[in-house]
Amino acid sequence: MTNAYFITGSREEAEEITQDVFVSVWKARQSFNPGKGKLTTWLHRITVNKCLERQRKKKLAVVPSETVELADGKGSEEVVMNEDERARVLSAMGSLDGKHRAVLVLRYFNDLSYEEIAHTMGIPLGTVKSRIYVAIKMLREQLGIQQGEAST
Repeated sequence: MTNAYFITGSREEAEEITQDVFVSVWKARQSFNPGKGKLTTWLHRITVNKCLERQRKKKLAVVPSETVELADGKGSEEVVMNEDERARVLSAMGSLDGKHRAVLVLRYFNDLSYEEIAHTMGIPLGTVKSRIYVAIKMLREQLGIQQGEAST
């Protein structure tokens, strides 16, 4: 349910999506192949797909978080936010479309590698890197953070 909540920003939506995920998992249980990947990756993929499907239908917004990494991931530090900063980041995250928000959630909230995200979302590795780069750039622009500037 955590991924669904981070992507949708709504507890109620996350609960409904989690139910949809479990129904989908039950129906597709025969199609899971441990030789192709981990069960958690398969579950992440189904969850992200259900979230994106629902967002396309309802145009949902924010991703709640206590911390968000705003750098490119190369030796960067996590930004711990006060309430005002948190509200700004939530607003900025809410402005991202589902595909950019999803890669950030999988990377920074679930600590998936770029390869795992690519497998989970069924997209090329280069697309994952590009989406993360663009999403971080969009967040920085929304928040008025310059490249290399640290926020405390």
